[in-house]
Amino acid sequence: MPSYSLYMGCSVPANYPNYEASMLKVAKALGMELHYMEGVACCGSPNLRAIDYSGWLTVNARTLAIGEKNGNDIVTPCNGCFGSLKDVLHHLKHDSTDLGRVNEELKKEGLQLKCTVRVRHIVEAMYTDIGTDEIRKRVTKPLDGVGVAIHFGCHVLRPADVTGFRPEILRELVEVTGARVVEYPLWKQCCGATVLPVNESLAIRLARDKIKSMKESGAEFATVICPACGNQLDLQQLGLKQSYGETYDLPVLMYPQLLGLAMGIGEDELGLSMNRVPADGILAHLTG
Repeated sequence: MPSYSLYMGCSVPANYPNYEASMLKVAKALGMELHYMEGVACCGSPNLRAIDYSGWLTVNARTLAIGEKNGNDIVTPCNGCFGSLKDVLHHLKHDSTDLGRVNEELKKEGLQLKCTVRVRHIVEAMYTDIGTDEIRKRVTKPLDGVGVAIHFGCHVLRPADVTGFRPEILRELVEVTGARVVEYPLWKQCCGATVLPVNESLAIRLARDKIKSMKESGAEFATVICPACGNQLDLQQLGLKQSYGETYDLPVLMYPQLLGLAMGIGEDELGLSMNRVPADGILAHLTG
């Protein structure tokens, strides 16, 4: 049974228990052993990076050092956390001066970062360590014919040479559920979540353009692997009624929710009632 150090970050446990619950259910069913990391702090992404780069390096180096000490790969369900940890690990592998400086700080807690730990998104661990063939064996309620648009999120794809995350990973993980991946023109565009605190109207327009592109391309649902992106695309659909007078009713499911449904896990266990846009269509498909 593969074993991992689970870094939750702040957003998922504070705001998205449906994402956390569905991830734990699916991981258990796939035989993945997840151990919550103790004593770790927020990754600070991207705000801390903008105002205190040195502090951002140190706080993430500390998380990496704890993971390294635990001995397992670090996995996270959050794109922001994934991006921060990957960025910092990449930087410190190539900058011995900064690595030495942060290790002087970490020494105060008896920690040291050697940059040997691996950081992975939870879905990449499912894809690589479990594999689509094994996952397919656990699909008991295939989502045949359901059109799903994928929003990857910026921090998991960019910069590609640092994150190492290939879009094919999530496409194949969606297809293994029996769903059909819907291609749409704006698949690389940001959802606007990061813009929201400083320019609300722009953030809403970015989300609107993305949802409109998905819907016009034939998507019946969307799936995401980032809590901030999920919130932006799900919650902002309520705001679009006020800002644009438009209604899309495009359910946005976290990927573990989508896979969990295909594996026959109950909707209550996957927290579907917490999604703002009801997933009635996909539930009707499964029970029809």
